[in-house]
Amino acid sequence: MRFALSVGFVVCWIGIPSVRSQVTDPAEIPAPDDQLALLERCREGLVDPEARSVERRRWAETLLSLGTAEAGSMVIELLGPSTGPEVQRALCAVIADRARRSPEELDHGLVAPLIDRLGAEAEDIRAMAAQALSDFSGSEVPAALGALAAQKDVPVPKRLAAVNALTPNTHRREVVAQLIRLLDADVPEVAERVMAALEPVFPQTFGRDVVQWRAWWEAESHLSEDAWLSRQLRIHRDRWRQAEDRLQMQREIERLLREALSSRIGGFQREIYRSLSPDDRPGKLAEWLGDPIAQVHGTALAIIKARIADEGKRPEGEVLAAVLALLEKGSPVIRRDVLEIAQNLSDPAVVEAILAQLQREEDTATRCAIFVALGKLDHPAAVPAMVHEIAEPQSKLACVREAAMALGNVAAHGSRSSDQAATVEVLANRYATVPLDQVSLRVALLTAMAGVADASFAETFYSAVESDDSTVLREAIRGLRAIGDVSRLPRLRTLVAHSDPFVRVEAIETLGRFGREEADLERLLMRLRPADEPNERARDAAWRGFLAFAARRSIEEQVAMAQRLSDLPEIEAAYLLGLTESLATANGDTTQRETVLDRLGGVLLDLDRHADAIEHLQALWDLRRSRDAGEAFPIGLRLLSAKLTSHHASRLSELVRQLVESSREPAGKGQVVELIAAYVDAPHAPAAAERVRAVLAELQALPDGVLGETSRESLERVQARMESASTEAPSPGP
Repeated sequence: MRFALSVGFVVCWIGIPSVRSQVTDPAEIPAPDDQLALLERCREGLVDPEARSVERRRWAETLLSLGTAEAGSMVIELLGPSTGPEVQRALCAVIADRARRSPEELDHGLVAPLIDRLGAEAEDIRAMAAQALSDFSGSEVPAALGALAAQKDVPVPKRLAAVNALTPNTHRREVVAQLIRLLDADVPEVAERVMAALEPVFPQTFGRDVVQWRAWWEAESHLSEDAWLSRQLRIHRDRWRQAEDRLQMQREIERLLREALSSRIGGFQREIYRSLSPDDRPGKLAEWLGDPIAQVHGTALAIIKARIADEGKRPEGEVLAAVLALLEKGSPVIRRDVLEIAQNLSDPAVVEAILAQLQREEDTATRCAIFVALGKLDHPAAVPAMVHEIAEPQSKLACVREAAMALGNVAAHGSRSSDQAATVEVLANRYATVPLDQVSLRVALLTAMAGVADASFAETFYSAVESDDSTVLREAIRGLRAIGDVSRLPRLRTLVAHSDPFVRVEAIETLGRFGREEADLERLLMRLRPADEPNERARDAAWRGFLAFAARRSIEEQVAMAQRLSDLPEIEAAYLLGLTESLATANGDTTQRETVLDRLGGVLLDLDRHADAIEHLQALWDLRRSRDAGEAFPIGLRLLSAKLTSHHASRLSELVRQLVESSREPAGKGQVVELIAAYVDAPHAPAAAERVRAVLAELQALPDGVLGETSRESLERVQARMESASTEAPSPGP
């Protein structure tokens, strides 16, 4: 009998003090006298009726660990029917465990007693014996098991246990051969157990058709060993994939069920929340936020988000405290939800809580979310944490990226580190170590540099602005603009036509701020035209740049620059409007103001914006008339036309009287009358009826003789016609 098993169990088991004192080396075997004593102690421990199962198992492990012929004989003896099921159970369990871990150390002397234990009354003993037998190598054990399962005079449970012992080895052809012989077993239970065992071996299920099972095996049995194993590997691989697909489907079903449950819980919570009074709602939210069930506090967070989005109601007091508590207690997903809420709260306590969580946060996605939130909160207290994350070599690159982006945002708004020199050094050193292929990280660090805006970054920006990568270019241009460096304007002039609209926006912004040459102005003007610049943001940047460029010129030049916008009347009108307001605020030169008002009124009239033109033409009319009424007459006519066209009745009679009085020639009065006559005779939309009546009433209020008898009669006829049409109009239905 060969038992090549370690003696270590004897040494390790504290439950046998005498063994520990006698056996100290794993390679040492106790002396014969000591062995006999130990064997007897093992027997006594196993058969002790008061021993617990765990104690019996330890005695079984000790016995098997001895590895002597005497120990083997005792194992075989104790596995026999003369001992109780508790002893057999302990030995079978230990043998099965050792067979699974070290099958090469199994002794074939145990086969016979284990096969005998397949007939044990206890099902678990039969199962452990079958498990141990399945790990024996060679063809002798499968043959013995097959013969046992085929014997008609053997009890069915024992025959089934024999089949179970064969089942784990259906990748071995000698095992499959034994199972094939059992397909026509006299007991249906045995045949069905055999078919269930064979099914994983076959590429398809033949059901109860024994002929097909055997025909398939006849073909397979002639394969070489490698071909057989390759075929089995392919079958198991396909079934593994099928099982994986089923598992994925089951997981998806479970996910949908969880979502449905969460939705149902959320619905109940929302109904409860709506039914509460405003005074009771905060307490209930705080209670839900403290609930350990994720769906409950998750729904509470969703309610808070909705209140922020729909009502602008931000959490405060006990609700805010409960929200911030989830930063430490909630799952990573919940913590990110909390950060999504917290990033909208301008409260130093919120920043403090987020920074505290940053110190203990290990989830990468949540750390990234923390830096995103800190960047939006824009608080100077967060700057040291951002700089530390960037400087730390062990930081995850995703976290470094978000920390740099956040630092760029915070620093750009004036929140700088107390140690500016250290921040600059950290950014410069980290940027120098980033490989060229990690573009997103380099861009984030450039963003931080642009926000910090230190002149020492100039060389880095010079190099980056020559890049072909759009994302790098954007941040390099921002950096140059932040430090006020104009040495790369020639490069920026080419970038205003870059294919990436975001690059164009940055280049246009910078050119508008620092450009001085006529060529710079021409580039800005080109980017104002939709035909040349399809991107609206770039056109807006060009407009801002044009205004900044114009602001650096004299008033005379600013007035003249309006001509450069003549092909863009809407933009020209906006420019002239701003220039008018500027001149009025600064009490500028009257002549210049009149020039701008004249041009603005004309542009607005050309755009059919008559109502908008009235204010500016009125101002121009008042300025000109105060100096020379006759010279102002043409302006007055334009103003009258704008008022009539837009049905603007305010001060209309006063304007007509002033025009008639200021006309130096009889033809002047005729022009006024013609404008009014054209208005009176023109058809007007029913929707404007009230405004038309107001205009007519204003004209009829003129003193006799201002317009002449004919004009007055025309006005009266139109008034009567309008009143008649109003009277005859059908009344609205009930």
